Amino acid sequence: MKIRLCWSLEKGDLLPLLLVSPAIILITILMVVPLLSSIILSLTDYRFGFINNEINFAGLLNYKKLFMDTTALKAIVNTLTFSGGALLGMFLFGTIISLLLFSLNQTVSRWIRPIVSMPLLISPIVIGLIWRYIYDPQGILYWILGHFGISIEQFPGVTGASTALLSTIIVHCWQVIPFVVIVITAGLVSIPTELYEASAIDGVNTWRQFWHITLPLLQDVYMVILIVSGVDTIMIFDIIFALTGGGPNNSTLSISIYAFNQGFVMCNFSYAMVLSVVTVILSFMIFGVPFIKQNLVGAKNK
Repeated sequence: MKIRLCWSLEKGDLLPLLLVSPAIILITILMVVPLLSSIILSLTDYRFGFINNEINFAGLLNYKKLFMDTTALKAIVNTLTFSGGALLGMFLFGTIISLLLFSLNQTVSRWIRPIVSMPLLISPIVIGLIWRYIYDPQGILYWILGHFGISIEQFPGVTGASTALLSTIIVHCWQVIPFVVIVITAGLVSIPTELYEASAIDGVNTWRQFWHITLPLLQDVYMVILIVSGVDTIMIFDIIFALTGGGPNNSTLSISIYAFNQGFVMCNFSYAMVLSVVTVILSFMIFGVPFIKQNLVGAKNK
């Protein structure tokens, strides 16, 4: 059976196409074209800023170079570690704070929620600079830790290769957890209170209510957070750049920072595009594929 398209403006398929065409044009210009350009440039030997800017086809030589580049591999490991640690911290503390705020009365929560949301209003670069002073050996953090007998030698923060990545994860969580709190709180509001009342009558305690009622019903909410925040952790640049610049000893070097250094410091633009393409592939494989699978399963269940 053939499906006939009716190209009538009053009724048919023309009006919906016209309505979505601005979005399609913007996505094509801002996303599709740059992505295709990056892929094409990654297959060349283009070097940015040279007088003789001849572009020669290099094939997969840049990608082969990537697997032999120990610094790039370390940047990938750092990025994945940062992503995993940041997501774990965001989900854990975001859920705890959301449940605590949700359990408060409305008068108190109305005053606390705006305060909790304040880090979202600050630029990541500014947050990085603020925490750079907090992590300073003469800063407030080590003044507080000193009262508990913890010195900079025991926790060197951003100055030590062993703790620098953890320190950047803490800063990123501090900025993003308010977003997680807002989204999870919206999900908690949508859960019918009758479910909790019925379970309480059956003698179910608070922990089992959370495990069997709250957590399953927040599954879609967690998926939204995972997609939005997860991709952001893979592409992390600004906070790490302001805090450590990728150091010390490349212990906080992310893929984005390494691509920036290759493209605008070393002028190796083609290799920077390879790193950018790898970032897109990692984001899609880690966060895009599970999202697509969940949507397919949800469509089948409906």
